[in-house]
Amino acid sequence: MTKSQSIKNFIAIIAWFFITSSLCLADEVAGSIDYKLSYSYFHTQSLHANDINLRAGMDNQYLWLAAYQENPSHFDQIRGGYERTDRFNYFKIISSLQVATHGFLGAALNAEVGSPFYALLGYGRTNLKPYDNLNFDPNDSFTLGAGWHVNEGLNISLYEVQDNRVIDGQRNTHFVMSKALPEEQKFVLDVFSKSGPPDSQGQSIHAIGASITYDIRRYFLRIAYDPKVNFSQQDMARVSLGLHF
Repeated sequence: MTKSQSIKNFIAIIAWFFITSSLCLADEVAGSIDYKLSYSYFHTQSLHANDINLRAGMDNQYLWLAAYQENPSHFDQIRGGYERTDRFNYFKIISSLQVATHGFLGAALNAEVGSPFYALLGYGRTNLKPYDNLNFDPNDSFTLGAGWHVNEGLNISLYEVQDNRVIDGQRNTHFVMSKALPEEQKFVLDVFSKSGPPDSQGQSIHAIGASITYDIRRYFLRIAYDPKVNFSQQDMARVSLGLHF
């Protein structure tokens, strides 16, 4: 497939996404659909990559579509997913499904139990098909942690995500603070410690990384440093920016 054909196909998929998201998320009472468009750039010592993500949300449901391209490997992948959040008296459940080209399938279930102090529980599974993991954490994993809704504008959590299928011992421990600010601003800090067994060359996997996200009205910016990305010997810099409309 030529580059121009790929661009045409992606434009067609975007158009299809707008139509289907409007149909799937609409209900009997007309409501607005919130869209979020983001662009991300990734860079390591040996590669650079671009990702475009379009997300549509209404009430407690979300649909999203993304396209990823990596060089010099020329690996590209189109991804789509569905996510919903269900809230009950003292707990919240977030469930998601994801499909991608190259035959990838994945699903995750996360729960927040209690208020204002809460426990965090999560479980993720994939079919292990080719997939470029853009998360900080393993996809096939358990999550365990705790948090505190200090007030309406401040939330603090500490949790660990541990690989339970691919390579035993890979884990990320996160400290996350989210703070709402005046004039529709929001600040999120995520500091994480990464560890795992030595790689095939005997080199250790131990590092500390962080991401900072800043929202102001319709716009947002995220800057992240992800050392030992995907438990390799590569260190990744990430920059994302986007808008809500």
